[in-house]
Amino acid sequence: MSNLVTRTITGVVFVAAVLGSIMFQEQYYAFTALFSLFCVLALIEFYGIINAKENVSVNVPYMVFCGILLYLGCFWCSSFNSDPRKIRGFVILIAYILSIIILIISELYRGKPHPTYNLAFSIYGQVVVALPFGVLNFIARDQFQLLALFVFIWLFDTGAYVFGSSFGKHKMIERISPKKSWEGEIGGALTTVGVAIAYSFYLGQPLWQWVVFALIVVIFGTFGDLSESMLKRASGLKDSGNILPGHGGMLDRFDSMLLAAPVIYIYIEILKAVS
Repeated sequence: MSNLVTRTITGVVFVAAVLGSIMFQEQYYAFTALFSLFCVLALIEFYGIINAKENVSVNVPYMVFCGILLYLGCFWCSSFNSDPRKIRGFVILIAYILSIIILIISELYRGKPHPTYNLAFSIYGQVVVALPFGVLNFIARDQFQLLALFVFIWLFDTGAYVFGSSFGKHKMIERISPKKSWEGEIGGALTTVGVAIAYSFYLGQPLWQWVVFALIVVIFGTFGDLSESMLKRASGLKDSGNILPGHGGMLDRFDSMLLAAPVIYIYIEILKAVS
């Protein structure tokens, strides 16, 4: 089977799974089950990349456990917003905080070289992988906003690839991502903003709100992509993994989301506060 066919099949299945989980997210569990799995796989990839570095030794199973605590705590707090069961979310988040404290203490006794590196990279993975996945549960309270986040990311990536392949001459940060160009960035941005305008008319909501939404995805999606490229380049890797045939690893599929999702969530909360 050719790489193009493999890539196409994998992409269709992946998109269908994500969209299907979002469409059923009113019951929460379909979306949460799928994305908790994605979170686990992304954490395993991230810490695997980190442990490939010299003088770094992160306890991968424990950090995946911590990440799942954070994810489930966010899920429980967001899903049962006005329900007594919400207290379970706070209990889980307290358990997460205690697990991080245990992590810090345990490094005193592990006897590994460069313990500060281990702690820094351990917590780094929680911030840039587990937290963004957890935040998705809060964005999921509005199905259209959650759907827009992923659709905008996919359209931006597609537009950037098409325009970059056709017109790309001026590189953004060649030492980190040799193929990423300003022409592709602008083309992807125009594509995303164009769809955001259509989205605002379809929903009958203020145009500027969706344009800002799209620009956040473009700007922070780009930085997320570049940050993951920086991580892989520092470890001499092309892809974060090979779990998705033709597409690389889980981090490769969600790199644009990792920085965009927290900022989108902050933006949504600001809109609620001022409306």
